[in-house]
This record gives sequence, structure tokens and C-alpha cells, in this order.
Amino acid sequence: MPYTVRKVRGKPCFKVYNKKTKRVYSKCTSRENAEKQIKLLRAIEYNKDFVPRKATMSRRTRTMKLQTMKK
Repeated sequence: MPYTVRKVRGKPCFKVYNKKTKRVYSKCTSRENAEKQIKLLRAIEYNKDFVPRKATMSRRTRTMKLQTMKK
């Protein structure tokens, strides 16, 4: 799908939308984040094995989780 970045009129931000369906994916974001959003949308669409990186757990959270599992 053809994703596009456009500048929002009167504001220092950008929007990401699909040119065919006119669906908006990001309303007011920085240029860098808009480009990242497009990369993510294309990866999800074209790479069927794509899995976004999950937030890594902190060491404390991981140890607390392990302690609760042992009980």
C-alpha cells in the first residue's frame, strides 16, 4: 500500500496516511517518527515473518517474575 507523509498545515508536525484508502495512521508526529511509522507499516505488510521487538524486561522485573513462578 502506498503510505505517505504530509506536513500538517499550520503546525510543526506530520501525518502518515494511506494514499488509496485515506486512512490516517499518525496524526501529528515528528518527521523522524513518521518515517519510522512508514517503515513499520511496510514491514508488517510485506514481511510475513516480521515480529516487532518487544520491550525487554528489567532485571528486577525478571527476577520477581521468576520468584513468583517458583512458588
